[in-house]
Amino acid sequence: MVVENIIEGAKKVLNLTKESLKNVENKEVGYKGTNYNLPLIYGLLGKKVKDINELRELINSLEIKEEKTLENALDAGVVTLICAEALEALKYATEEQPYKEPYVGFIPDETLRSLGVPLVEGKIPAILVVIGKVGDKEKLKKLINDIRKRNILTLFVGEIIKEMDEAGIEYGFDKLLIPLGETITSAAHAANLAIRAPLIFGGIEPGKTEEIIDYIKNRVPAVVIALGDIDDITLSAGAGCIKAGIPVITNNPVPTIEGALESSDIENIVENALKMKGIEVKVTEFDIPVSVGPMNEGERVRGPDMYVELAGPKSYGCEVVLVKDNVEDGVEIIGKDLDEMEEKGRYPFAIIVEVSGEKLEKDLEGVLERRVHEFLNYIEGVMHLNQRDQIWIRINKNSFNKGLRLKHIGYVIQKLFKEHFPIIEKCKVTIVTDENKVKEILEEARKIYAERDAKARKLRDEDVDVFYGCVMCQSFAPTHVCIITPDRPSLCGSISYLDARAAAKIDPNGPIFEVPKGELIDEKLGIYSGVNDVVKEKSQGAIEEVSLHSALVNPCTSCGCFEAIVFYIPEVDGFGVVHRNFRGETPYGLPFSSLAGQCSGGKQVPGFVGIAIEYMRSPKFLQGDGGWERIVWLPKELKERVKDAIPKDLYDKIATEEDVSNTDELINFLKKKGHPVMKKEETEEIEKTKEEIEKVKKVKEEKEGIDIGEAILDIAKERGIQIIMKNVKIIINLNVKKP
Repeated sequence: MVVENIIEGAKKVLNLTKESLKNVENKEVGYKGTNYNLPLIYGLLGKKVKDINELRELINSLEIKEEKTLENALDAGVVTLICAEALEALKYATEEQPYKEPYVGFIPDETLRSLGVPLVEGKIPAILVVIGKVGDKEKLKKLINDIRKRNILTLFVGEIIKEMDEAGIEYGFDKLLIPLGETITSAAHAANLAIRAPLIFGGIEPGKTEEIIDYIKNRVPAVVIALGDIDDITLSAGAGCIKAGIPVITNNPVPTIEGALESSDIENIVENALKMKGIEVKVTEFDIPVSVGPMNEGERVRGPDMYVELAGPKSYGCEVVLVKDNVEDGVEIIGKDLDEMEEKGRYPFAIIVEVSGEKLEKDLEGVLERRVHEFLNYIEGVMHLNQRDQIWIRINKNSFNKGLRLKHIGYVIQKLFKEHFPIIEKCKVTIVTDENKVKEILEEARKIYAERDAKARKLRDEDVDVFYGCVMCQSFAPTHVCIITPDRPSLCGSISYLDARAAAKIDPNGPIFEVPKGELIDEKLGIYSGVNDVVKEKSQGAIEEVSLHSALVNPCTSCGCFEAIVFYIPEVDGFGVVHRNFRGETPYGLPFSSLAGQCSGGKQVPGFVGIAIEYMRSPKFLQGDGGWERIVWLPKELKERVKDAIPKDLYDKIATEEDVSNTDELINFLKKKGHPVMKKEETEEIEKTKEEIEKVKKVKEEKEGIDIGEAILDIAKERGIQIIMKNVKIIINLNVKKP
């Protein structure tokens, strides 16, 4: 019966799509914000449909097999998804505003890339697509709570979004609860998000359907939850998801296909959905009046909702972590607690976290300190911005009224430090709001920051015996191995050398590990025998050698989570760098997403390499290729961001999108500004010309009486010719016939 319903649903959608496209005026189709046009169609079929005529032709070519077999039903489901993509494409092509708030519709590549790091780190353990309706307010609240406390990225389609509105449940990107749309065709935007994962992170070419499906099945932690009454079309869309490698679970009775289609009561459906993908999520309970967890990250406390502000631009404060001996567990408050403060007041604030443990080292203080920001933002109603002596904290009224106090904040910080870092044996948290005491602590903290910074800035690749490797992204890019050194942070920008060192100590069997440097093979390029051995082993033999500081000679592999891309521009023999948030086009005429497709997925592509923006501040930045003297183009925003790292005499000679829009304009700009790559080119041309003149002289000496015009013509045919003479009148006629 289910097979028959799926096939019937697919027929309905196919007929509807054909009818919808029948008499539509031809227009371009494709979503803005992606390099993959209509990702579902492009990914599964390898066809980059450009306009409505091509879309109509594609849809008219689709067929649904009548024989009622499971395989035919699953194939019919894929037709349903393709039709849903076509109907959505039509909507985007013909409507000025295809989606209105609260619905978001298509999710751009940039957003998907930004989710890459939390997905591979496990901070976002899964992606759920919830379709349908719950029909019970309390069950709905439990469902959303089960999702939120596990920090699951969830995409909603259908009546459940209105149910959430009626129940007063907040949603949005900051809460990882995203309302796609109210009709079933909106599910295409969930499916095309999954399809883009193997294209963006796996480096799989569009049209390699089996490889794409295999990648989604084994590497994309996505599950569809179908709730309430399910019609034939929804059932057919679910079958398409199953065929594409995304399992479906429902609170309706269905025939079980283990790992692909299962039933569950709604009370346990989230947990059972995760089991279908083999995902376990540890949920830590905290004995405080508000919720705690990653689901609260990104929450903003606006002025009208604020109870008090701590530190910040109109006050002062700091946070510091200290490694000490013989620390005793505890939480201490020095000064006023929240209930002693005036509403809307601003107060100085300091938090000192003292930790001890046999394996702890002073060098880990800064690494641990950066986690204070994350842990404070785990607390419902607490907004923490910036770090060190620039911290800015707001507590909202709602959390204060629920009973949140500073002692609870201290307790959460203490518990999270010990939970996340098992090498911490004891932890004491001291929170200070006493004005004079905060001033004393701030003065000492600034001395500590300065000492740490001086030490970190001096640390270079040659100062250490080991580097670190990270294979977290192999869950998405199987052959990618990120090598982290003092001069080269992880491509995602989130792991410095000291961070990696701490991670390897905390979890010796984890995804971050020591890499012995081995023999230095090439200092300029940054090639080490030990690094090559590890990369070859961890990439399953796919990569045999990497240069840490070159984009041209065996560059490091790139995953897909990189902050920026270095790309070679052969017309000027120089490099451009484009960052993820740049929305325009590079001088190539290609956006970030197109260039990213050249080198993501763990591939090693000479001329393209993903980097962290912080690497641009390293003295070894692309030193194997000439460093900053080979950089010719940057987006304006990125140029300003790394201004302090760019040599002063080069800053005005590097073009941005405001200066040039193509390579011809870039060449003219660089010549006008006297960029080193142009001077290098001129020098090389002069040297080549000298060589050719010497060649002519040599030929003349060796073969007396040779026609000099013939020799010049040979040279001109080979590579062109430039003749420079001063105070001389010369006439060369190459058309004179031989006697």
